[in-house]
Amino acid sequence: MSLIQILGYAGLLPFIGLTCLQLWPQLATFPASFIAFQSYSQIILAFMAGVLWPVLYRHSGKLFPLWVVSFALAGWFSSLLLPKQQLLVLAAAFAALRLFEYTQQSQLNYSPAYNRLRNHLTTVVVICHLVYWMSL
Repeated sequence: MSLIQILGYAGLLPFIGLTCLQLWPQLATFPASFIAFQSYSQIILAFMAGVLWPVLYRHSGKLFPLWVVSFALAGWFSSLLLPKQQLLVLAAAFAALRLFEYTQQSQLNYSPAYNRLRNHLTTVVVICHLVYWMSL
């Protein structure tokens, strides 16, 4: 297993752990666990969107569409919503980010192994958001 895979899967631990915590009502303290889940989700979404900037710029040779920043803005915007709405917006933003990466494969030039990793990570992240949403 490569370092990128180890770090990628390790990044899932807060999503999985906080979702499991939410499912165990005796341990869950809603405001604290939700804030931790939501803020971690926003940080990871912004990070993953930010990773695209230098890659797309390098391959396009010009400023790529500025709407790429919309993924990070969606994360911030979600904090203005009610908890169930936040989770759905964040889940949709992660799925949309992955779909965007898929449509930009020629510019991103991800390896097949990295594409598989991104698919696995995004799937787990979206599932965690939906399970958390169903638990509220």
